[in-house]
Amino acid sequence: MSNPEHIVNTMMAACCRKDFEAVLACFHEDACYHNIPIEPVTGHAGIRAMLEPFISAATEVDWVIHNSVSNGQNLVMNERTDRFLLPTGWIELPVMGVFEVREGKIAGWRDYFDMGPMRPLLGG
Repeated sequence: MSNPEHIVNTMMAACCRKDFEAVLACFHEDACYHNIPIEPVTGHAGIRAMLEPFISAATEVDWVIHNSVSNGQNLVMNERTDRFLLPTGWIELPVMGVFEVREGKIAGWRDYFDMGPMRPLLGG
């Protein structure tokens, strides 16, 4: 079995490169992604629809993982700061992420955060 923490870190690095094909390659086709303040999405199309608008809005993306734990089998949790560079400067979003890995791919992703810092990325 692939190392679940490596799979999650690979996906995060692809997000920072804004490489959506590499991001989606880390997920099962039926994966569920839930930004807890927002409704969950499923599948590659849903994950792309959720991630692409706010990642593409930034000229740079830098997700800094501060702490990460894994049970070595199917669960990874990380505490991180998701950073997005906009024309007005960096937006920093403290996040707690929970990832479920199945058969070497991410099957579930839940991020817990405050929507306040995200408003500039969402046009608000």
